[in-house]
Amino acid sequence: MKRVILLFLGMLLIFNLIGCNPFDSNSNNANLPELKDVGIAEFDQILQEHKGKVILVNFFASWCPPCKAETPEFVETYNKLKDKNFVIIGFSIDDDIQKARQFVADYKITYPVYHAKRELEQKMGVSSIPTNIFYDKNGNLHQAMVGAITADFLIKTHETLNK
Repeated sequence: MKRVILLFLGMLLIFNLIGCNPFDSNSNNANLPELKDVGIAEFDQILQEHKGKVILVNFFASWCPPCKAETPEFVETYNKLKDKNFVIIGFSIDDDIQKARQFVADYKITYPVYHAKRELEQKMGVSSIPTNIFYDKNGNLHQAMVGAITADFLIKTHETLNK
């Protein structure tokens, strides 16, 4: 019995020293951002919260090469313009929300990102990604386009719509 107790204490000490935590299998996921599911009603509310700003709504997926290409430029441009009446709002259409959460973390996205419900994709006419939709300061739809856009295009559109 004494041997069993010593063996148990020895194993406990070893696990403690090497940091093994068998109960925390999702430790990597704990640091990932949450992405709220957003449908049509929530989408309209989110737009209202940002009224007075130029808004870029970006529908993307973690597996999409053009989305991966434009995201670093979006992050950089957002960080430059966020205090100048500009916001980017990302909507992931990933089926696997964990992949979307990882994408947000990997690209260090600082703007708001949500997970789009299918009803929202359909209402917004998202058939290809990335889909980028611009709204002016008054909340009016300005332009919708499919395909990656550049930082220069973002800046020029912001300047035009922020007048």
